[in-house]
Amino acid sequence: MNEHDSSKPILAIVIAAGLLLSLPQLALSQAAPSRTGTPPANAPSAGGDPWPRKTMYQGATISIYQPQLQSWTGNLLNAFSAVTIKTPGSEATNYGVIWFTARTEVDKVNRVVTLEDFSLTKRNFPTLPGNGSAYTTAFQGDMPWTQTMPLDELETSLTTTSVADEQKRIAVNNDPPTIIVSTTPAVLVLIDGQPKLGPSSDGLQKVINTRALVVFDPPRSRYYLALMDGWAQSASLGGPWTLASQPPDALERIKTAAIQHDQNEVLGNPEQSLKDAYADGEAPTVYVNTGQAELILIQGEPTLTPILGTELQYVSNTGGDIFLDNDNQRYYLLLAGRWFSSPSLLAGSWAYVPAVSLPSGFSRIPDSSPKASVLVSVPGTPQAKEALIANQIPQTSTISRTRAHLTVKYFGSPEFKPILNTSLSYAVNTTTPVINVSPDVYYACEAGVWFVSQSPSGPWQVATAVPPAIYSIPADSPIHYITYVRVYGYTPASVYVGYTPGYYGTVVSNDGVVVYGTGYSYVPYIGPTAWVPAPYTYGVGAAFSWSAAAGWALGFGLGLASQTVCGPWWGPVGAWGWGAAAPAWGWGGYGGAAAANFYGHWGSAAYAGTHAAWANPYTGNIGAGTRGAFHNPVTGTTGIGGRGVDYNAYTGNYAAGRRGAAYNPTTGVVKGGAHGVYGNAFTGQSGSVNRGFAYRPSTGNGVAYNGNNLYADHDGNVYRASPSSGWQQHFADGWKPASSDWRSSLDNQAFARGLGGQRWGDFRAGGWGGRFGGGGFADRGFGGFGGFRGGGFGGFRGGRR
Repeated sequence: MNEHDSSKPILAIVIAAGLLLSLPQLALSQAAPSRTGTPPANAPSAGGDPWPRKTMYQGATISIYQPQLQSWTGNLLNAFSAVTIKTPGSEATNYGVIWFTARTEVDKVNRVVTLEDFSLTKRNFPTLPGNGSAYTTAFQGDMPWTQTMPLDELETSLTTTSVADEQKRIAVNNDPPTIIVSTTPAVLVLIDGQPKLGPSSDGLQKVINTRALVVFDPPRSRYYLALMDGWAQSASLGGPWTLASQPPDALERIKTAAIQHDQNEVLGNPEQSLKDAYADGEAPTVYVNTGQAELILIQGEPTLTPILGTELQYVSNTGGDIFLDNDNQRYYLLLAGRWFSSPSLLAGSWAYVPAVSLPSGFSRIPDSSPKASVLVSVPGTPQAKEALIANQIPQTSTISRTRAHLTVKYFGSPEFKPILNTSLSYAVNTTTPVINVSPDVYYACEAGVWFVSQSPSGPWQVATAVPPAIYSIPADSPIHYITYVRVYGYTPASVYVGYTPGYYGTVVSNDGVVVYGTGYSYVPYIGPTAWVPAPYTYGVGAAFSWSAAAGWALGFGLGLASQTVCGPWWGPVGAWGWGAAAPAWGWGGYGGAAAANFYGHWGSAAYAGTHAAWANPYTGNIGAGTRGAFHNPVTGTTGIGGRGVDYNAYTGNYAAGRRGAAYNPTTGVVKGGAHGVYGNAFTGQSGSVNRGFAYRPSTGNGVAYNGNNLYADHDGNVYRASPSSGWQQHFADGWKPASSDWRSSLDNQAFARGLGGQRWGDFRAGGWGGRFGGGGFADRGFGGFGGFRGGGFGGFRGGRR
């Protein structure tokens, strides 16, 4: 599918937003203060200055344009940039290109990349003596212009490379889970294997291997389930479940202790009356399953809504992704990035459908459709490619080798089990992955950091390297997720580490799309009083989202109407819960769960972090904002807009602004503008700025207040986009029309640059709470039957459990 023709309205907005490139005063004037409240000397701005970035050297004015990526592997960036140099005493502009490498520190929460250990590898300045050798020093070392760059700009730049096609694919298990579709209120109790009863109190027993709170009363031979504000009861786990009008008094004490120690959850909203729900005939049906299962809630009978330009209809009164293909009259359901099909929705026998075998209508779902998020699971779409790119960018950090400490807690003595098809074994009775590599050599992975010890009980020290054998752990092992945590290098004091979203459970399938989970049913550890859950693929509401403003994101239907975690058990989630590092920007927008930073678990003493400043609670920066999108189906006008504020409690700096962009396909004109104010609450200094533009993509005519319009190629040539004559190449005697061979590549570069600028601008304007579409995955749902946040009686956003 053509990446440009498939999204013309959005493309026009992206071009517009790229030209606008937001207000430099918004958030960029704030240096990151220290933990004591004093801004550090020469602290870089969050995201850096707009492009081109300028520096002075020996009286010359040097302008560096936005880097274009050759590769980004692990934490090593390889890129090149167009550069102009105006020498003193001359009106001429010298054009050239520099190539460089750098180590990257990626902060996905703040969407900022910091470049460290910058190294100039090559330069090309044809019009300067010695190929510009006199200015080499200006590009060497960690220069101010290299310090911070928006992650969105670098990520979208990767779309012009082949990185999406180079990712390792995994043979996942695609057997369908038990799929329950309900048009009435319902909850799903997932028990991890056969129920295991353990002692509780007052002669009662608790089911150990479930996050739901299920208690068994032996004298009465009755099970009790904590549901909403009360208890449901049943003679068997399979039901039927009814209202427990006189539950044992000890149940409330058990509930209080279980929640206090984060052992269990209450299903549904604990502030809603279960008694009233039964009286009104709206009590949820309780489903109990001991294997992989998904519960799909539909609010009443399914309502089908057509998707223009396709043969598809979607069920609009559910938070799930359910489609009907009019041609073959089959239903399609997307779960954890996998597609399943059935001839019947409510009484269907669901079968796995390879993503590459989907009906063609799925690839034609418009970007502006409410169901555009599913495009990340449709091979060949730009959204699927974008997901592949975002999925390979790591969250990185610098960890102190002496201040990061690990203590592994085992339930009993360490018990090890072989990892099939490897020479390794792993400890089954701990939530921390511990691998026995060879006699007296053990490795453990905790919160994205590797440790090594001569004993399974420690003492542990931070590892500076990881044996290659660990990265051969297959997908059918429950600790496969640790293969996505890497050590990139070290110094005598620190180690450079990082993890990609695979640490949260994402996998690139053989279909070439990102899916959640391996699909395998793992065997958990269940002891006399302890349960170590195995990773789940289904039942946790895992789903991906995509929007033009925020890109790809991973989210979960976590919460069960409370703040603790019910799963999944991939990576650091099972051990620490999302409270350790819940995504600041909501589950859906700006990376969602995949943008959570678990390195914060180590604290400031062990975790060096990055140079990011904005919206960082540790440095005092606070932001807030809103964002929205609009579409008029009559006129075809589509647009985005945002407003945001940013304030630093330590420095007093503030900024506020609004901006927007709109495209009308009838006239072909893109319009946009921005207004902002900035200042310091302590000094009283203030100012304002206004920008605007109008642009017609069909002709290329336009005027914009933006100068980020120089591009380079791998051979060192420099190009620019001219409003009157299209792409031009710079020669010794001036600008001339560029060869048609390069125009497609340059179009892609321009599109990626505009997209990255637009997303960074949207993110920066949003700030805390500035969630596109009203709150990440919350905007996918219909609010649920109970009316509380997006979850229905299941307590899950979007009505999915």
